[in-house]
Amino acid sequence: MRLSSPIKAVLFDLDDTLYDEMTFVASGFDAVANYLSTNFHLIEEEMFLSMMEVISKDGRGKVFDKVLEYSGLYNPKLVDELVSVYRSHQPNIDLYEDVIHIFQELRGLDIKLGIITDGLYSVQKNKVSSLGLQYLVDIIIYTDEIGRKYWKPHPIAFQRAIEELAIEPYEAIYVGNDPTKDFAGPNSIGMRSVHLCKDRCLKESSCEADIHIGSLNEIISALLNQ
Repeated sequence: MRLSSPIKAVLFDLDDTLYDEMTFVASGFDAVANYLSTNFHLIEEEMFLSMMEVISKDGRGKVFDKVLEYSGLYNPKLVDELVSVYRSHQPNIDLYEDVIHIFQELRGLDIKLGIITDGLYSVQKNKVSSLGLQYLVDIIIYTDEIGRKYWKPHPIAFQRAIEELAIEPYEAIYVGNDPTKDFAGPNSIGMRSVHLCKDRCLKESSCEADIHIGSLNEIISALLNQ
């Protein structure tokens, strides 16, 4: 799909847009498994596999609670310790393979780059550091640093990005993967929005994005053919 006017900035969501978030989860579980092995003489691989099984079956809610229950170690204080280990660990994660190339292509078009991401500030900052994104983009806005009530879909982070980049809203697009929160904010201030929907249906009736793409390469195509 073509974009109708010149774009000066492309802003990105982080989780599941620039890297696979499940790799962060696995990295965190690995750190927790190591902690349990070191402090309670449990078998590290068994603990890791148990956490992965729980999240696969039951989702994220009570993974550590259930694993500790299975191991006969449950207590709320230890759960809090494991949450802290998970959140503070340095992630072993990688960018999707096409990200660096796309960033280089956008730079070649004299387009500024940025990231707007939800999640606990310390956790998201560790992710950015592990991925080296602080060296690849012009701005990074952590919504949690503004305040929990300003997480997406609140528009304030998008407004701040526009101000910091000294551009107009219509000169920027935001690329995200989550229709429930990624697009209402940028749309509300006049930015355009792009739904990156890898391996999924490209048209969802509930999605408010202006454009639907299956890979980041389609952003370049849209910019070059406007």
